[in-house]
Amino acid sequence: MSHAAPGSVVVGYDGTDHAAAALDWAAHEAARRSGTLHVVYAADYPGLAPGPIGVSPYLPERAISIAADVTAEGVARARELEPGLDVTHLTEVGSASGVLVQESSGAALLVVGTRGHGELAGALLGSVAFTVSAHAHCPVVVVRGDTAPPGPDRPVVVGVDGSPSSEAALRFAAAAATEVQAPLVLVAAWHPAAAETWEAAYWTSVAPGAELGEAARRAATDVTTASEALVHGSFPELEVRQEVVGGPADRVLADFSSGAGLVVVGARGRGGFTGLLLGSVSHGVIHRSACPVVVVRS
Repeated sequence: MSHAAPGSVVVGYDGTDHAAAALDWAAHEAARRSGTLHVVYAADYPGLAPGPIGVSPYLPERAISIAADVTAEGVARARELEPGLDVTHLTEVGSASGVLVQESSGAALLVVGTRGHGELAGALLGSVAFTVSAHAHCPVVVVRGDTAPPGPDRPVVVGVDGSPSSEAALRFAAAAATEVQAPLVLVAAWHPAAAETWEAAYWTSVAPGAELGEAARRAATDVTTASEALVHGSFPELEVRQEVVGGPADRVLADFSSGAGLVVVGARGRGGFTGLLLGSVSHGVIHRSACPVVVVRS
């Protein structure tokens, strides 16, 4: 057992179908990068090791024994999928989210599924997906839905709102789209209730009495235009499309996830109301997306 090497793709694995989908995605991505896959299983002692909880609490020794078997299963699965892949692993008894965040330090990506064992979906890799997306030291990929990779016919979709976190997401998405020759779709969602979260400087150009919805729409349009210019400054040949849509940001982005290969969002949006644009919006997208979601922290 070892900790993740710098630049590794780290994946949380607990033996569930959701975790298996995450492991498969992570193995293919690590192979594409010619990197290392690091398989992590953290058993949340007591009583949350995999399988029916007939005896509670588990002794730590029992929990780590079961967890080690599950980790070995994940390593074998990854090596079968990608025979030449360098695979390392770590099994611990402790907080799943805490261990995964720790292992994300220096990693290229942290990959998790959307649900863990049993009815308590958050016990292992359920709400853990939300927790690690807010605290990891690297971009977090939550694997769900249609896991076919992005490509010429499957765009990379990125939510933009002009915030530092959004800009970090934009740079990640543009690089990812360029690597696989996929189009990039810039999506800005506007809503009258969220209009006050746009930059205060913007209001100096808004006529007195201007309707909030129109002001928000115009601000969102300005942001997508600026975002496209930023992308083309680094990736001049990348195909880029702008979409400015009225509605809650998480639902708008989820709509665009259908047929996409990847949806990328920032971990925080504008101002204190981080949930209005790209804050807790990231959680809404994770919950609703039809394809894998990447959450990027600035």
